[in-house]
Amino acid sequence: MSAVWRAARAAVRRRRLQSVVIGLVVLCSTTTVMLALGLLDAVSAPFDQAFGRQHGAHVVATYDPAGVSAAGLAEA
Repeated sequence: MSAVWRAARAAVRRRRLQSVVIGLVVLCSTTTVMLALGLLDAVSAPFDQAFGRQHGAHVVATYDPAGVSAAGLAEA
């Protein structure tokens, strides 16, 4: 394994600009992912909080398939 690390360090020393560019791309992509996850959390939280304040759904409806036909259920 040490030979692999030695070869990798030698390649980084030879190609410093490419290594810096790759590092910047990885940094920017990580930052973008963290920003996106933060935005998703910020966007969904208000709806979850409002739903929690209302204590869930207002109406729960169940239908008996023996008492209602498919056409009658489609009209409702």
